[in-house]
Amino acid sequence: MAIAVLLVLGFRSHETVSAQRQIAALDVVLAEASSRALSNVAIVLDRIVEDVGTDQIMTADDFRPRLSGFDIHECLKMRVAGIARFTTVLAIDAKGDLVSHSRRWPTPQINVADRDYFQHARDNPGTEPFIGRPIQNKVTGRWVLQVSRRFAARDGSFAGVIVGSVDLDYFQSLYENMKLPEGYSVALWRRDGTLLARSPLTSDVGRQLDTEALRLLSAGQVSGSYKARSAIDGQPRFIAFNAVADFPVFVTTSVNENAALADWRGVVLLIVAAAAMGILATLAVTLAAVRRLALYEELAAALKARDASEAQVRQLQKMDALGQLTGGIAHDFNNMLSIVRGNLDLLRRRLDHGRKDVGTYLDAADDGVVRAADLTRRLLAFSRREPVRAQSVDPNVFVEGLAELFRRTFGQNVILVAELGEDVPFVKVDPGQFENAVLNLALNARDAMPAGGRVTIRTRRANAVEAAATLSHGDASFVVVEVEDVGSGIEPDVLERIFEPFFTTKPVGKGTGLGLPQVFAFAESAGGRVSARSQIGSGTIISIYLPASAERPSATVPEGPVPHATRRQRVLVVDDEEAVRQISGEMLGQLGYEVLTASGAEEALGVLARADDVELVITDLGLQGMDGIRLADAARKLKPGLRILFATSSGHVGPAANDGSPAVLAKPYSSGDLARKVKQALAA
Repeated sequence: MAIAVLLVLGFRSHETVSAQRQIAALDVVLAEASSRALSNVAIVLDRIVEDVGTDQIMTADDFRPRLSGFDIHECLKMRVAGIARFTTVLAIDAKGDLVSHSRRWPTPQINVADRDYFQHARDNPGTEPFIGRPIQNKVTGRWVLQVSRRFAARDGSFAGVIVGSVDLDYFQSLYENMKLPEGYSVALWRRDGTLLARSPLTSDVGRQLDTEALRLLSAGQVSGSYKARSAIDGQPRFIAFNAVADFPVFVTTSVNENAALADWRGVVLLIVAAAAMGILATLAVTLAAVRRLALYEELAAALKARDASEAQVRQLQKMDALGQLTGGIAHDFNNMLSIVRGNLDLLRRRLDHGRKDVGTYLDAADDGVVRAADLTRRLLAFSRREPVRAQSVDPNVFVEGLAELFRRTFGQNVILVAELGEDVPFVKVDPGQFENAVLNLALNARDAMPAGGRVTIRTRRANAVEAAATLSHGDASFVVVEVEDVGSGIEPDVLERIFEPFFTTKPVGKGTGLGLPQVFAFAESAGGRVSARSQIGSGTIISIYLPASAERPSATVPEGPVPHATRRQRVLVVDDEEAVRQISGEMLGQLGYEVLTASGAEEALGVLARADDVELVITDLGLQGMDGIRLADAARKLKPGLRILFATSSGHVGPAANDGSPAVLAKPYSSGDLARKVKQALAA
């Protein structure tokens, strides 16, 4: 009997802990899902602010004239079209008067100065989203949540509010689709205790309720669990809570104590019945309970082993993909290095024989270096560390270059074909984003054919029907870049959702659901659209429509003569690579500059403290310890007015300067590049 009592108590503790862990894990997932849904709303509001253009609203008085037009009504209407969770988007001026309405035109005359979201935006600077009190539609009875964003004029004054109305039935459906077991519940709350949504549904939606979670959040906790009587049904529950990142709301998941201990009660009844039958029966039941615990441990061990195996498989897949990409890159780099080394070897042999006609070999070696640097920039564009800049691009030349790179990574069972149209106009896009969009589509096409097949990347001019029907710009000229596969196709209900953020049909660890939304965002930011069509058993075609550009791609401009120093000027070169310091110093010396060098930030600051006449510091951005940007800040404090030239091989300069400005020198560089950048920096 003593053993039975100990087992009963131990199993009760185990069931309690297990229930708390389960609801805590489930609550984290639901909080993340709620955060994504609200983040998408905030993103739409930010996009609307970008569409309006803050540079056109200098003062609060400019808000109504800019946003009251039919074009803004259409813009708001377009932004929320197809997003199920949105009901309306409103623009409200600094007096609380409604300026634009996404669903009604002309805009009705309504004042909302008494609403909490308006008062919060008026009294609190900043653009972080605010969650207002829910409002119930008097006709339909449905609850609506107001998500607002403050709009400030260029002079810093409060100009108005952009408000998105979110149907709380969206969150209700999201939680109900979880198919929670009997006795479980999940709820979304404002940080003031107002209940926003709950599954199972309750009539308390819209009411402020007192909960322990609210007190813990007020004390600084962002997550936790506890046992308490529910403020909704009064039943004792195990409750877990998590604050939703970046929003003043939180999610609770709970389980009724009776439901959590249902298995335990069954075991208790079984043990009591067995005890009544005698010691032997009790021992038999105890043995059954022990076996159950052993099976639980075996199951836990099996699940742990399965997770470890899945993680190992995912790692092997990552390494395989990395190996394919690395092999292609290594092939290209080795070709370029062979050009450089071979020409240098021929150059050395000619010089050994006293011959001076070596210009051909120098030009060829330099061309190899330029091609290697170009490959590095392309790889940086893939990793999105290259600065964003729009420029005119020839789609045919661009796609043909991408096809060569993709063929090295797709493997032997996937054939990649580039079909380049005739008379295809130029487009003005960010090359890195364009490349990333085509890469996402090509990789998706490859993944749709696990047994192999053909991927086709096609360029053509859009016909008038496509421009009118798909883009609503019948008078414009558009270029179409298509990626087609011959895979199994996409179901119609899935095809409708492929551009939704975080939506993916791939297994866990295989995809994030962000690839196609990035393609959608790229096309939209470039002034175009993206569409998809698919047929089960025949494959899928995804088309990016981009506005044609009359601007031709920039041609290479002759560099002109290399500028030399016109007077005695002292330059400090800072780089932790000795060979780089040496060659840079020699180049500058031949250009007529007096050169000092330092291997790091501390040594450079010491040199500056001793040498009063240093006019320019050339520093590598990626120095060990104190990086180049912090060195520049410290040097300017030591010597105000000191010129700084940043040297970088990553294409990323952070807040230092915009790429292409006189303050940035891209590695690798020639003596001509160095001379021109130094001249520009000293003249700035």
